[in-house]
Amino acid sequence: MRAKLKNGVVFIVMAIAVLAIAAPVFAAEKTPEEAAGGGQVMRKEEDTKHVNLCAGCLAPIYGEEGKGSIKPYGRVDLEGIYSTRNTNPLDPPQFNGYGTAAGTANNSTTTLNPRYSVFGIRADRTDGKHVLSGTVEVDFYGESDTGNNLLPRLRLAYLTYSPNNNRTRFTIGQDWNPIMGLLPDLIDFSIMGYTGNLWNRIPQITVRHNFTDNVEGLLTVIRFERGLSNCCGRQQVEPNTSGSVGGGATNQIPFNDPVKMPYFGARLAYNGKGNLEGTLAAMNVAYRYYRSAPIPAIAGSGNPNQGQGGAPTFTSGRDINSYVVGAEVVHRITKQLKFMGELAYGQALGNEWFRWNQDLNFTTGRPIRTFTGWAELSYAYSKQYTFIAGWGFDDPLDSDLSGSITFANTGAPVNSNIQYLYNQRTHLTAIRQIWSDLYVGFEWQHFWTQWAGPVGFTQPSFQADMFNLFT
Repeated sequence: MRAKLKNGVVFIVMAIAVLAIAAPVFAAEKTPEEAAGGGQVMRKEEDTKHVNLCAGCLAPIYGEEGKGSIKPYGRVDLEGIYSTRNTNPLDPPQFNGYGTAAGTANNSTTTLNPRYSVFGIRADRTDGKHVLSGTVEVDFYGESDTGNNLLPRLRLAYLTYSPNNNRTRFTIGQDWNPIMGLLPDLIDFSIMGYTGNLWNRIPQITVRHNFTDNVEGLLTVIRFERGLSNCCGRQQVEPNTSGSVGGGATNQIPFNDPVKMPYFGARLAYNGKGNLEGTLAAMNVAYRYYRSAPIPAIAGSGNPNQGQGGAPTFTSGRDINSYVVGAEVVHRITKQLKFMGELAYGQALGNEWFRWNQDLNFTTGRPIRTFTGWAELSYAYSKQYTFIAGWGFDDPLDSDLSGSITFANTGAPVNSNIQYLYNQRTHLTAIRQIWSDLYVGFEWQHFWTQWAGPVGFTQPSFQADMFNLFT
């Protein structure tokens, strides 16, 4: 464990060192970002001629052509969490970390969770026209909390460049999903994931352009780094054409990433001015095609392609057209009261949208269509107190989930907490500012979930509660 922790510390130190080299800072003048309170000058480069990023770089960096800053930032978070009915059944290794649904198991849990703590660095450089900035950010939500081994996990790592003083911006790297990018104000880490909010932090190439002061357009290419998750016996195969042996049903090479194409997306947004300041309206669309993994067929499952004697066989994959169409809105009703919300419809929406294993029917392999959305009211009672109420839902079409089941090792169908017919959540949140950037808060979430199950069996529904205290 010490060796792994040491590697995590080394990673953070290396990230700081790289950014310190890549973004020299000048003390003589403030950048526009600094004038707005966005950073502090840390040091002055005396000799900026011929500074190389690395031994293998061909082009030197001439630091005298611009000015920049480096801004470390972070958040130390400790949450006390009490939940009923296993409120994270969709991610069992992290069941105490955040809420996703009401589980079938009637067990309660209590924990202290520090893993939402974040450390990051932003660096910028500008000559008054060209603007170059970079961000690297980590947290401590790993895949497992075994032995409190909370290694740093990469959240963000992207570069943004503008050739015309931020009228047009190019983003390359891992950033928040730019499609359906509005986020609710929840303490909970999942921020309405599986219950209305389509989001992720995802590798991308995104171009934004401000047509006017009010209208912004966006084009993007996004793709989750792992492709289709490894779940429920699904595995993609390709014909083995190596050597003198031809391909065929009995001579195939398995691989774990069937997603061949990224999503291509667009967004058009209006930002209000004057009397409509604080109002946002945006339309989003994204699409991709891929060949899905073969679906396991097991005797007794009801699958028409089932194997004999309980032995699994695999049907061929399907051509999947995945898409989403959605709207975002923000409106400041009064100076203190604000409304936010999203509404979307899509098909085969999975990893890219924080909806692991909600994309395809496990039995037939067909894509699942779904309606999803959330709404939230926030009231700033005073500088110290903010109160928030919200609701979100994810409603797949029941017909698309008909017969969708998973299997135990024996081949018998089981009703595990993986796919649902309907999932909703409500939340009430109160936040108190102690001083400056020190906050405490309380959040109550209520889940109502109806799970998918075998044909002819009852489709069970459960309710659960989750309580968060944070500082």
